[in-house]
Amino acid sequence: MKKRNLKYIIGIIILLLSFELKAQTNEMEKNENQIDLDFVSTDEFNAKISQQSKVKNEVNLFLEKSNDSLYGIYIVNKTADSLKISTQDWHLFLIQEAKNQNGKWKPIEYWAYSWCGNSYLSEKLKPKGILKTESKIYRGNFKTQIRFKLLNNNKIYYSNVIPGYINLSQFDIPNYITEYSTYGRIENLGGFELLKKVIFLDPNGLKEFAKVEKAFFKKMAELRKRNKN
Repeated sequence: MKKRNLKYIIGIIILLLSFELKAQTNEMEKNENQIDLDFVSTDEFNAKISQQSKVKNEVNLFLEKSNDSLYGIYIVNKTADSLKISTQDWHLFLIQEAKNQNGKWKPIEYWAYSWCGNSYLSEKLKPKGILKTESKIYRGNFKTQIRFKLLNNNKIYYSNVIPGYINLSQFDIPNYITEYSTYGRIENLGGFELLKKVIFLDPNGLKEFAKVEKAFFKKMAELRKRNKN
């Protein structure tokens, strides 16, 4: 009987350890936040946001833990007018960042753009309105600080900072990222630094790539014309 109980306890421990290992991430992932369409703010939450959100931007990001596996990120319209919040398939243009060993902010997620025109929409956020999205909490052996970066209407916004844990390997850009056909093309035509601008939501990343691609097509057209002559 005792042996059976011991086996049962060992089995439970192994199961819990397997869940813990699955929760840990060893490489940079793409952000897959999802807008909470059912979120309705309360007066109490509005007061909490106004007390903690001191950044004087037209858009403020407030970050907190929703539970053990998800962060809640709240986008607050601080203006007297309605704002358009850009979305891609009901996702905000958002990635997670952390401080590295040298105390510098670095991305631990990348953004995967959709190349379908129907993916791009926008949400209308009323004055003092709040939009909620949720994003993954990572686990690891490196204690650091976490924040989120939002790209909206070619402007960058950052959330408040909270403590968290990651693995240092999450700072490394995965090799497979250029398997996305367009990302491979960006690197081939514009180089790795331009690719980083695109995947890490630099406001000018896609514009720069459009210029590089336009120059490439122009050069190819000139070569074809020259070869015909």
